[in-house]
Amino acid sequence: MADSARNHEPADAIVEWLAAEPDPDMMAELGALRAHLDGLPDGAEQRDAQVLLQMAERALDTAGRLRPQLLTAGLPLSRELHMAAEALVRVLCDIAAALWSVQKLRESRWLRLGRGATEDAAGEAFVLVCEAHVVLSMSGAAAPEGFWRRAHALSGFDPGVPAQDLDAAVARRLFLYRRMLAATVAQPESLTPRESSWLFDYLDATAMHAQLSLEPIAPASAAYWIDPSADHAPVAVARRPPPEGGTVRYFSPAPLVSHARDHIEWLEACMMEAELSSLEVDGEVLAPDVAGLPLGLAPGEMLALLRRLRDRWAMPPMRELPRRRYQYTVQVCVGLRALWELGRGEIEAARIAQWMVLNESPGGYAIMCVTGVAGVIEAGMVVALRRHATEPWTVSLVRWARSDNPDQVELGLQILSLGFASIQLGFRGSEVHSAAPGLMLPAMAPLRAHPVILAPAGTYTSRRFVFVREGASLYVAQGRALGLDMQTANVEMFQYETDPYAL
Repeated sequence: MADSARNHEPADAIVEWLAAEPDPDMMAELGALRAHLDGLPDGAEQRDAQVLLQMAERALDTAGRLRPQLLTAGLPLSRELHMAAEALVRVLCDIAAALWSVQKLRESRWLRLGRGATEDAAGEAFVLVCEAHVVLSMSGAAAPEGFWRRAHALSGFDPGVPAQDLDAAVARRLFLYRRMLAATVAQPESLTPRESSWLFDYLDATAMHAQLSLEPIAPASAAYWIDPSADHAPVAVARRPPPEGGTVRYFSPAPLVSHARDHIEWLEACMMEAELSSLEVDGEVLAPDVAGLPLGLAPGEMLALLRRLRDRWAMPPMRELPRRRYQYTVQVCVGLRALWELGRGEIEAARIAQWMVLNESPGGYAIMCVTGVAGVIEAGMVVALRRHATEPWTVSLVRWARSDNPDQVELGLQILSLGFASIQLGFRGSEVHSAAPGLMLPAMAPLRAHPVILAPAGTYTSRRFVFVREGASLYVAQGRALGLDMQTANVEMFQYETDPYAL
């Protein structure tokens, strides 16, 4: 009798905790959730699926509070935010694992649950896994061990059941699975947290068009294969062929390309109309019902992101040049403003940090911080690096950023130029009356025939601009932009030529 009472004590404490309001302190809430989950008596996940479902609701509530904080966070995350994100991902995955056991044991004769309850458990488990994926994408962290194997198992994919015969719960899981795969192949590590969040919202309206099949999908250049027994994300068919034997799934985001293209054309027309009517659209948030696009980014940011998504969904990025492993330290300066000050001789030595090169190729580097990171870093920023003080600075774009702990960041860099000059520039017709900082990069045949300018995102507003370069002598000229070459959430790059007929 006493043993029976003791067995009920943890369950009573859990029910009492679930009935209370969530703790406003996220770490305290996650700590309590972890303690109650670990304190479940043996076999409780089978008897008390409803308790697990309520725990899932509490975990999702915490995720809803954490996401806004991740939106504006760069890498590395603060120690507190990193701990919260890591703890949340672990508890989401562990509750999902407990719910998954309910689904797997639904045929057991001693399980006192109907099929509806177990389907709810499986569906909620996959919702938790998907939420963990969103948090991982926004925080720049790698998926924990077992994550992808669990995601593939919970997806509800059953090629033997026609789409029209799927019940609503399984159809919902397959939609979320497509959304997860489409976001993954878009490489969220190359996006800012705001872009990642917007991507998931965008896929809420389009992910169902992505293809999922047991048969190879054409065109193979846009397709991926998935081994559901393995613990890894989709692999591009063009990079590595699928394994022989076994059950392999195929996924293709190619149908999403046409939807992205339609939205790109709509945004371009909208912004052109605004430019012709002398209205400032870039920087205004669109109405939520316009063109089916979600909130969260300015039109110019949406356009730049949709162009990248279109290209990645049409064809996976391929490594064109071989990488070689190295290990040596370099000096690194992070951010366009810091580089601009560096070129003017105004930057403090403390803002130049020591990083470690992990590998390099003729087109870029992978580097990792070795002395701690000052400030924040995100994909789409520019950095400069050099091995020795006597060498010129190599200007590069951050293609991806990853961080698994608050003291370490790993970056993938694409080389833009060897050397640069700091300038100030202003565009004709711009409502900004002060000059913007910029970097002038030389032409690099055959990649580009003209010199380019790197400027803060949103600077490019018309074809003609004036720039000033200071040095031994002052140089002032009018330039004519030849079109945007690249645009991220942080910077934009355009080729130009000096206008001999300045107005």
